[in-house]
This record gives sequence, C-alpha cells and structure tokens, in this order.
Amino acid sequence: MTSIEQAVTDCLKRHHISTALTVALSGGIDSMVLLDVMHRVHSRASGKSASTAAPVLEFDALHVHHGLSPNADAWAEFCQAECDARDVRLTIVRVQVDRHDTGGQGVEGAARRARYGAFSQHAAATILAAQHADDQAETVLHQLLRGTGLAGLAAMGECRQLGTRQTLLRPLLNVARADIEAYAKEHAVHWISDESNDDTTYTRNFIRHQLLPTIESRFAHASAALARTARHAAESAEMLEALAKIDLRWDGNLAHADVLDSLPRARQTNALYHWLKWHDVVPPSHAQLDEWAVQIFRASPTDKPHQAGGHDFVMVRQRDRLHLRR
Repeated sequence: MTSIEQAVTDCLKRHHISTALTVALSGGIDSMVLLDVMHRVHSRASGKSASTAAPVLEFDALHVHHGLSPNADAWAEFCQAECDARDVRLTIVRVQVDRHDTGGQGVEGAARRARYGAFSQHAAATILAAQHADDQAETVLHQLLRGTGLAGLAAMGECRQLGTRQTLLRPLLNVARADIEAYAKEHAVHWISDESNDDTTYTRNFIRHQLLPTIESRFAHASAALARTARHAAESAEMLEALAKIDLRWDGNLAHADVLDSLPRARQTNALYHWLKWHDVVPPSHAQLDEWAVQIFRASPTDKPHQAGGHDFVMVRQRDRLHLRR
C-alpha cells in the first residue's frame, strides 16, 4: 500500500466513513490520483473477508461541467473514459456559472458556489475532494493577506458539513503536491490540464505560480509551515468558540450577558461573534462587533433593554439574556 493509499484509508477510518462515497472528479491530476487511489483501495477491500476489509465498500464519481472553458466537453468525456476503465459510475452535472453575479469573489467564487450546489443535489452522504497540503498553504497565505481572523487562517478542514445530510472530506489534505505527482508517474495516471490554472490574473494562481515560489526560494519549508499554521489556527478557533459558550453560558438556546459586563472587550466581541454564527448570521467586521459590544455589555439599573444590530436583525439584551430578532 502506497503512502497516499494509507493516508486515504486512515482518513476514512478516522471519520468512520464506509458507504455512499463520491469522488469529486475534475479530471486534474489531484482528483485523478484520488480516483485511482479509491479504486485500488476498493479493489483491495473487495478481495478480503468481511473481518479484515478496508473501510471502503462502494463509491462513485461526480464531474461538474462548469462550461467556462471551450475544452469543458472534452474534459467531461475524459472523466467518463477514465471512470469506465475503472468500472466506476460517473455522474456529469452541467451547471450555469453567472460571470456577473460573482458575490465579490470573482468567477472563481461563482464557480465554487455552483459546484457546491451540484454536490448538494447528489445523493452521496460523503463527497471526497482532492485538495492537498500545497492547496492548504496557498489558502492560508491568501487569507493572511486578506487580514482574516483565526477562522480564516484555519483554512480548509479535513472534514466539513455541507448540510444536514452531507459531508465534504479531504483525505489528501496532509499530502504534498510532489507526492501526488510522484504517484501519478509511478502508476501511469492520466489527467487533463485546465488552461485557466496558468492565468495569474486569478489570485490563487498568482499565489501558486509567483508568490509562494518566491517565498520558498528563501524559506524552503514554507508550505509545510503554512499548513501547520492552519492546524494551529483551527485549534485556537475551536478554543475561542468553547470560551464563548462558557462566557455566555450558552445551552444551544439561551445566552446570558451579565458575566461579560466586567470582562475585557476581546472576550465580549468573541462572544458576540460566535453567538451570531450560532444563529447563522454572517459575522461583521471586528470594528462593528466592537461597537455593538459597547452597546450590549453594560449593566443597567432597570429592565430597559439594550439593543444593537445590522440591516436585517437586531440583538436585544433584556433581563441579562440575549435575543436575536430578524
């Protein structure tokens, strides 16, 4: 068993995944290696007894046809041929990417939203995505330059809930791009190249082809260090959420504000940030949270409510409990 096969198998075992698996297949080298690895792991499991079987029983693949490239049809045909050669069922979903309604994240963001929409319509309980350690490093660097907080620096998690019934799993997240390329060469894995990946007008491509190589020319292990930063940030973000639950005495329904009146402003804004997230409100800027904390966390000699809020909601503190009104 290769190191990549072991990494995938360990990830599936770690998250207790065994059925309803779908490989998100773009046709690029990363997803093609993941497809090949899954095929090998599945073949090996099929030849063993139930008591020693690997965690993979059955899986299929999903190709999202974005229609952004003149080569998109050829990529779909390539994915179909490669899946047929491995006897893997492939579903091809055509999506419409609105180049104008980009939500402030460019065509990349619009394509990503369309892709996740296609995932949500697929029957699989678990979607396997092929992002790897170098992708993680690029994401951390991008988030760092955007001035994001710990949640942003945590970048991509190995496991992410896409909804109440579906999970996105990234089994290659600790595997380096060089190892993926070596696997593809050793096992004669074919793949296609998306010409847009060389276009450095896209921020991620600029980071991948120009910024990160420049950094690595001085700091040889920069990608690994950035990936470690993501893990540290994820751990810290988890602890900050736990602290917010303690400070608010949050029970999943009620939040109490009185303890926070005497605590530092950082604790107050942290509590508001997570409380809003728990209510599915997109947290605002740190400056806005700071302003709201001043209004909310102050003792009052009467029962007169304190309130603050944005355009579509109001936070109300009454009798030392927080309420959110849409």
